[in-house]
Amino acid sequence: MSTKSYRYPAPGCYRLAPGLRLLEGTDGQPGGLVITSHPLRVLRLGQHAWQLLSLCRQERSDVELARLSGLAPGRVSALCQQLSARGLLEAGPPPPPRSWPGVSVIVPTCNRARQLARCLQALLGLRYPVHALEVIVVDDASHDQTPAVLARLAPAFASRGIRLCCLHHARRQGAADARNSGAAAARSELLAFLDDDCVVTPDWLTTLVPLFVEAKVAAVGGQIRAYETGSALGRYEDVRSSLFMGLQPQEVRLSGPLTYLPTACLLVRREIWQALGGFAPLTCGEDVDFCYRLLAQGWRIRYWPAPEGVVYHDYRTRLWTFLGTRVHYASAEAVLQQLHPQQRRVLLLPPREASFAVLTLGSLWRLFSTVVAASLRRRKPGGLPHTSKSGRASVSLLLTLLALLLPAASAWHRRQRLQLAQLPLTVWQLWQATLRSYLAYTYHLCRHLTRYYTLALLAASPLFPPLLVLVGLLQAIVVGVDYTRLRPRLGLLAFACYALLEDCAYAFGLLLGCWRQRTWRPLLAVIQWKNATAPQSSSLLNHPTQAEHLLHLRWPNDTAERR
Repeated sequence: MSTKSYRYPAPGCYRLAPGLRLLEGTDGQPGGLVITSHPLRVLRLGQHAWQLLSLCRQERSDVELARLSGLAPGRVSALCQQLSARGLLEAGPPPPPRSWPGVSVIVPTCNRARQLARCLQALLGLRYPVHALEVIVVDDASHDQTPAVLARLAPAFASRGIRLCCLHHARRQGAADARNSGAAAARSELLAFLDDDCVVTPDWLTTLVPLFVEAKVAAVGGQIRAYETGSALGRYEDVRSSLFMGLQPQEVRLSGPLTYLPTACLLVRREIWQALGGFAPLTCGEDVDFCYRLLAQGWRIRYWPAPEGVVYHDYRTRLWTFLGTRVHYASAEAVLQQLHPQQRRVLLLPPREASFAVLTLGSLWRLFSTVVAASLRRRKPGGLPHTSKSGRASVSLLLTLLALLLPAASAWHRRQRLQLAQLPLTVWQLWQATLRSYLAYTYHLCRHLTRYYTLALLAASPLFPPLLVLVGLLQAIVVGVDYTRLRPRLGLLAFACYALLEDCAYAFGLLLGCWRQRTWRPLLAVIQWKNATAPQSSSLLNHPTQAEHLLHLRWPNDTAERR
């Protein structure tokens, strides 16, 4: 992962999102056009929204925007929040509250005395008002040195004025029930759930707590990175763990792309936790279930990965435990799909994009098969006939040309629409955006197949050997894109090996979960024949009390799966 982190605007400030073009209206209407490049969108904004975007070419506070625009402060705040939700503005964190709310940090633990001691030492270093802070440790029937660690660190908490509450389960009940026990004993209005193998940064709470200034925000989570990066597996987990949600702030939504936040770093309003009945008694996936239920009630969840609020997680960096963790995580998917059938895995197969992906993969598959067959036959007398090589190459070239015709047709269709609307986009810009969307769809489709079907394809390859080449091709595409995008601090070969093993372990865990739940539905995705690049229109923000912009043409973010 690149060491260059996302630079947030100052607290209470906004700035124009990168990659936007602002064009003043030429048709006599107030406002203007906004063109975004990734994904390609053309939006017409009303006068007030256009005015705010123009002012935000340089970073400005909401107070300054109200003064310069002449709009009421409440109006400016509402417009900026909606423009930020649309990806047109980047928002800084809310200013610190005048009075910091009480926070109860809840740490479930079981037979991890060493990790617990390290976690509590980090909590002692929190820069948060001690009168508003309490730490609750729930010992889930440990039989190691956990009681001794708590007794040793209790005086340190007392000397700092932080209340340390220790609860003990007579028998092991699991992490979900342990968190529920801690939350039931909490006195504060905010609950901060933390795993015992995590280490917080000093400004963890002061970074995340201000986001609760919005009444509809029920939960907030921060960035989770690897604590130990000395090993190759640790560096792999740092960028590809299911706990790492990226470097950009996001809104958690049931429709994705981010649908949950892990309880390794999750702050929740206590009254909402009580209204939902706490965490379900699951052995794994209780955080996903909790977020689904919370979002279904209309509450908001924010992901805020500011570097000041990072939590470091001590991942399992031995190969066997790494694979076991993936199996454990995947086995929960069957349970979650039974609890939330509306959240079944969806595979989008829009006709043009899916055809492009199939033709491209077919071309590469044919080419790779030729290379593999040639390398194998060189070891045998006779070699590979030249006509066979040229014939296979011709088929591969033909499939490639057919694949390129599809984005070309889409680009031409969009060009016709743009000419009718008199929008200022060149043919080259349209071709770039269209090809990028088709390639992005191909990547997501490959990622879907590798995550869920790698093990099945490998198992079937002895009966049909070309499937082995297909597995290698799919893995090469996914690993190549992820390695370039994530920039892990380990070699490409090691990254590829861990990715292959992870996919096999996840597929095995999914099979195990299906067998335990006596259902095979999670193995099959729900197919939707949706055109991912069809222009859409929207008047969501056309109401005079909302941000005044009308979406004319939009090609949404490309995705092939929704988890």
